[in-house]
Amino acid sequence: MRYFSQSIAAMQPLPAATIAVSMTAKYTRQVRSAVLAELEQEYVAGARARGLSENRILFGNVLKSVLLRMVTLLFLSAGSLLGGTAIVETIFMWNGVGKMAVDAVSMHDIPVIQAYLVWMAAIYLLLHLIADLLMGALDPRAKLEEMR
Repeated sequence: MRYFSQSIAAMQPLPAATIAVSMTAKYTRQVRSAVLAELEQEYVAGARARGLSENRILFGNVLKSVLLRMVTLLFLSAGSLLGGTAIVETIFMWNGVGKMAVDAVSMHDIPVIQAYLVWMAAIYLLLHLIADLLMGALDPRAKLEEMR
């Protein structure tokens, strides 16, 4: 049993790095552009005029605003993450739901493809619901705008 757990631990880093590197470029670009756009806002100039330190402005105000956008981006990118795992499972020859879906497509197994798509859609909808609830908790203004 010890050999089995060591072999799984040894096989984890490369597929995880494959998924992480593919998503990191998108997140880095989005965070950078969101922070730069937020630093141009008037409240940042006002905070600088009041003498607040750059760290206080960045971590206290700017990152709170950027966090809302990043939560949305994180949950919206779940679809590409779910699709990416199917490709990674196929490339690294792991038996999983993604590899099963790819095999079902190659064998024209329509019921399995339909079940996979319904399952992924349900997961995607659940993630969007969690994102909406989290946005409401992080930004009370979002609740007020929906009620109007």
